[in-house]
Amino acid sequence: MLPSVGFAEMVVLMLLAIIVVDPKDLPKLMRTLGQWMGKIRAMGQEFKDAFNDMDAEGEIAEMRREIQELKKLSPLSEDFDEDLANEMRGLDSDIREATDMSSPRKPDTSS
Repeated sequence: MLPSVGFAEMVVLMLLAIIVVDPKDLPKLMRTLGQWMGKIRAMGQEFKDAFNDMDAEGEIAEMRREIQELKKLSPLSEDFDEDLANEMRGLDSDIREATDMSSPRKPDTSS
């Protein structure tokens, strides 16, 4: 993290720059410093992006491991599969009978 520079620090730095560097060369120096700061910030952003990419790759690898573990789980037992299939067939036939429009049933009004 770069330290923040306040107004007082900027004034002191400008005075030192004027004393050390010729005032004619000061704009060139400031431009060069600005370019360096831009490069440093870009490198910092690349560093952060690399860590974010590594984190995303880690999450993807974790998801792949979980999927492989789920694939390795034993299949449901034969009896359970058959019971489930019979239950589904019964529900299917009940739904088909209830929604069959070719022979509509009249509602029971005897109650």
